[in-house]
Amino acid sequence: MNIAITGSSGFIGHHLKHYLELDGHHIIPWDRRVDRDISDFELEDAEFVIHLAADADVRRSIEEPDLYWDNNVTPTTRIQRLCYEAGVPLLYASSSCIHQWHKSPYGISKKVNEETAFPGQVGLRFTTVYGDGARDSMFIGKLMRGELKYATNHVRDFIHVDDVVHAIDLIMLRILEPHLFEGIRLRAAYDIGCGIGNTVSEVARIRYPHIDHKPGDACEAQDNTADITHIQELGFKPTINVLNYVQPN
Repeated sequence: MNIAITGSSGFIGHHLKHYLELDGHHIIPWDRRVDRDISDFELEDAEFVIHLAADADVRRSIEEPDLYWDNNVTPTTRIQRLCYEAGVPLLYASSSCIHQWHKSPYGISKKVNEETAFPGQVGLRFTTVYGDGARDSMFIGKLMRGELKYATNHVRDFIHVDDVVHAIDLIMLRILEPHLFEGIRLRAAYDIGCGIGNTVSEVARIRYPHIDHKPGDACEAQDNTADITHIQELGFKPTINVLNYVQPN
C-alpha cells in the first residue's frame, strides 16, 4: 500500500516509516528534512495518510502562538479536506492536551484539528512519548543523559515510541479490515498511552535521589494519564514500562 507520512523524518514518523516499510508498504515521505514541506502536500498516489508533522512544545507555544496556528492548524485543515474529498483514510496527530486544550496555544491547535476533522478521520491523542530520537528537550532523554537539572510534580503517562507505532498499526488495521473487529466501532480519536500515571519527580529519583524539585508550569496539564479503554478494544497492550526503562545499568 502507498502510505503518505507527514513528519516522516521526525521522532514518531521515523519509527513508523521504518516499521511500515518492513511490513512491505511504500512510504511517501513529507518532511522539511527531505525538502517536501507539508505546505505543499498533495496526495499523489497515496492510499492512506498519516499526518504527524506538527510543532509540539507546549511552553514554546505560549511565546509563539501564531507559529502554532500556522504550522499545526492551517496545513492540517487542508490535509483533512484533501483526504476527505478523495476518499483517502487519514490518521492525524492530536494530543493528550486536548483534555485541557485551553491551557496553551498548542492545546488549542489540537482542539481545532479535532473540530475540523471529517467523519472517519481519526485523531491520535499521544501522551508523553519517549525513546530513541526524541527531542533533546524531552524529560526522559535528559534524565538518561544526566542533563536533568530539576523535576516537577506533574503526573505523566509515559509511552515508548515502539508502543505508539503498534497502536497506530492497530488503528490502521481497524480502518482497512473492519471485519476483523466486529462489534467494535471506530472512534473519532484515541488516547494513546499506557494508562499509567507516574509523577515526574519520582521517575527522576530512580537515577537521581536528591534532584531538585520545582512546581510544573501552569500551561501544562497536571496529569495526562490516558484512558486507554478504546485502544485496548483493538488489542493494544503496552510492552515497555518507563520505570524499567530508566533503571541504571
